[in-house]
Amino acid sequence: MQPMQRWGKTAAGTPRFRCSRCKKSGVRRRSDTARRNILRSLIAWLLGTTPLATLARRSGMTVRGMTKRFAPLWEKLPEPLPPKSVRILVVDGTTVVRHMIVALIARDALGGVVSWAFVPRESFAAWTDFLGNLRRGGVVPDLIVCDAQKGLLLAIKAVWPEAKVQRCQAHVIRLARSWLTRHPKTAAGAELLFLVRRLPVVKDRDEQDRWISDLKEWCGTHHSFLKERSVSPETGRRWYTHRKLRAVRSLLLNAAPQLFTFLEVSGAPRTTNHVEGGVNARLKELLRSHRGLPPKKRVALAAWFLRARQKPTREFY
Repeated sequence: MQPMQRWGKTAAGTPRFRCSRCKKSGVRRRSDTARRNILRSLIAWLLGTTPLATLARRSGMTVRGMTKRFAPLWEKLPEPLPPKSVRILVVDGTTVVRHMIVALIARDALGGVVSWAFVPRESFAAWTDFLGNLRRGGVVPDLIVCDAQKGLLLAIKAVWPEAKVQRCQAHVIRLARSWLTRHPKTAAGAELLFLVRRLPVVKDRDEQDRWISDLKEWCGTHHSFLKERSVSPETGRRWYTHRKLRAVRSLLLNAAPQLFTFLEVSGAPRTTNHVEGGVNARLKELLRSHRGLPPKKRVALAAWFLRARQKPTREFY
């Protein structure tokens, strides 16, 4: 190795070194440092609010040059860290590319991302594969909080048959209120809406029993009313007059066995808001701010975002 000595700095402030034998000078270049800086810029752009033009200007580059530097980093997406054992698992799915790619996300009760996977759509097969990987990684939860999507419930039963399920109350309330509207036109609808609004304040077994009893009493009181039918004078076709009320009744009766499981497990949440509000909402906000990205890069954005929720981004460099 030729002896080198410091020989001032370049115009950019980089230390210059000079060979004492051949009298040539140059700077030391490290490929790992260059890649680290590019990765830092990519993450700052994807997960922050700084425009790409500003990042390029700070690096002394053009936007086109910065885009070319990012190109190799789109190829290899960050993988989830090995899953940790959790007592309470909160799972949900969110769309990354409409009609093409959905992110399945698992978090713990404190809001930390446990793992994720990208699939074409939510289905029994997709959820079984995702939850099966968690099981093989040593995750055996006591309680799973979810939105009770049919394929997900079947997958939970297949992977963790002993696990308890808490149905997300927020999903039930949102769906019921959309069917009942804010101002129901019938007394039965107004009473049922009042029952739905009472769900978030149930905090112990006594209030749970009272709520279920009131629901059953409502069903008995309005049984005949809900059986009323309308008839088309032209075709003679018949249908239930109060279809939305019947739908909410079925929704609450079917959900009731899993609406209050959180009372059995200490520290358990009653909703999936850990995922929807803490992760999904922020991810959708990022996707909106980077609208125009092709599907492959939207997936990369989601992967980097979820990895950042697992581990501080500075540890990637």
